[in-house]
Amino acid sequence: MSEETVQKEIGSKKRLSKSTAIAIMVVGGLMIVIPWFFFPSEQGSSLQIVKTVVGVTGFVVLCLGAYYRP
Repeated sequence: MSEETVQKEIGSKKRLSKSTAIAIMVVGGLMIVIPWFFFPSEQGSSLQIVKTVVGVTGFVVLCLGAYYRP
């Protein structure tokens, strides 16, 4: 009897190209940085809440780009 090697699937099979993954990470980074440096707001204002939501969304986009990179 021969032993068969069963390869377990680890991680995601879907991968992006290198340039696409980098572009997605750059967009995510810009979504984090631009609102905080170019749109001043007062603490507790609705603009600050929007900036926070955009920043968190940018962080998620950046992480997705890093996760799906080749």
